[in-house]
Amino acid sequence: MAGHYIVGRTKTADWAWSCAAFAPAVMISAIVLFRLTVLDEETLSWSFALAAALVAAGFVLALVACGIVWHRGKHGGGRATAALTVALVAAAPFALLGWLYSQYPTGNSAATTGLEQPVTSGDPNGGVRPLVGRDFQATASTVYGAARTAFEGSGIAIVDVGTSSLPRPAAGDLGVSGLVTTPVPTPRDSIDPTQPFDRFAGLDATDYTIQGVATVPILGSPSDVVVRIQEDNGETYVDMTSRSRTLPLDLGQNRRIIEGFMARLEEAMNVLEGVTPEE
Repeated sequence: MAGHYIVGRTKTADWAWSCAAFAPAVMISAIVLFRLTVLDEETLSWSFALAAALVAAGFVLALVACGIVWHRGKHGGGRATAALTVALVAAAPFALLGWLYSQYPTGNSAATTGLEQPVTSGDPNGGVRPLVGRDFQATASTVYGAARTAFEGSGIAIVDVGTSSLPRPAAGDLGVSGLVTTPVPTPRDSIDPTQPFDRFAGLDATDYTIQGVATVPILGSPSDVVVRIQEDNGETYVDMTSRSRTLPLDLGQNRRIIEGFMARLEEAMNVLEGVTPEE
């Protein structure tokens, strides 16, 4: 009939939508299965690679579909636009990972400059600002209390605490009364099992070493952290190191763990009267 023509629908828009919508599902499923220890790190990496390929395919197909709709007047423009939007949103995590990789291309650990053998996160010649420890005009015991508060605020689980001022109890001892050499058993009914017990809380020591485990957000990969507190002539120095337990590349995560802990440590110390952090 004159004046009438049939307009088809581009299938490219449907393919673009399928790829773009399936990519986030692959990423989320892979992360959930990894947190449930169903997938290992290698399989997780391949899952992310598949998701990245789907995002790229969805983006390219969406552009092609938009071009077909624009030049040929076919139906499917709404589906193509939706696929393009989803592809851009799904590409955001990969863009962030790419930026982090450009900033921290190597390394799976970080440490403050105060340690004897500092470890940097990223390329040491790439202009990465070094991490600096903290020093406070306070006793080590005061800083230790603030450090425990910072650990709790940072979500870092304390695994072990040591100090040269207090030897570790022998296996089987229930407790030691005062500074005597003969162990005095502590009645079990005098300890509340629901409350955490810190045998260093009332100790006036000049050095502390705190070991803990920090968990990386989203993936939940653990990092082993060590905080060293040392008092010298009324001034206490705090240094820290953090190392990923399983990840060969941390993308600056351990550096962010240290920066977050040091910031919370300063906040905890600032609430104490007469204590001023120094850079």
